[in-house]
Parts: sequence; structure tokens; C-alpha cells
Amino acid sequence: MTRAELEADDRVVWTRDVLRYGDMDANGHVNNSTYSVLCESGRVNLFQTRLVPVMPPGFYFVIVRLVIEFKAELFYPGTVRTATWLSKVGRTSLCVAQALYGEDDTCAATSEGVCVVMDHATRRPAPIPDAARAVAEALLRG
Repeated sequence: MTRAELEADDRVVWTRDVLRYGDMDANGHVNNSTYSVLCESGRVNLFQTRLVPVMPPGFYFVIVRLVIEFKAELFYPGTVRTATWLSKVGRTSLCVAQALYGEDDTCAATSEGVCVVMDHATRRPAPIPDAARAVAEALLRG
């Protein structure tokens, strides 16, 4: 998949983040831990814009698994664009895929995450509510 293919797909949600001076490490590049924050920013944007509006009160998402494959360095100052999409819909979980692009359009990282729907009252996983499932399945990009 290329950046152009992702940009042409309306199931992909794009998030732009500004890199901060404090994101750098002693090696002069953006610290690996910052990549997880960029992934979170993309996931939250996808959920807030597409899924939360159709979720009933008392349900929320938590990340239970995150895998990041580092492909290139990022540097301050700069910006990152994160492409985020759903790759699988389960009974209580959603699989999220992402690609992070630096200012030079190089893919700096890819990630895969699993998010579980939680019931606030029980603090336990819950089936994805029907309205959210319908939206998630329409967003599914294999």
C-alpha cells in the first residue's frame, strides 16, 4: 500500500501532529516512545470522529495490544501525518492499522493495534454496540 492509495481511501482517517523539541532523544532523532504517542493520536482521532458519536453512554475503547515497526527516523522540527484505518472487527474488539509519514513523505513506521470495547459500569469487555459495529464494518479496510 502506498501513501497515495491511503489518501484516496475515505475509510482512512488522517491525523497531523507537530513534533516537539522534547520528543528528541540523545541520538538526535525523535524517540521511539513518541511513535506510540503518534499512534494514539491517530487512533483517538478515528474513534472520536467515526465511532464515539454512535456509541451509547457508558462504553469506551482501550488499547490492549500495540505493535510498531520502525522504518525510518523522524526529526525535530517537523510534522507527522498518521493514516489510521480498521483492519478487523471482532465481537468485542477492533484491529487498527496505521502508517506514519514524515515531512519528506517517507513511511517512518507502521503499527497494528487491538482495541477493546469496555463497559464503564463493569470495567469488563463488552460486545461492540450494533450502531458502532455498523459504522466499523463500513470502515473496514482489509
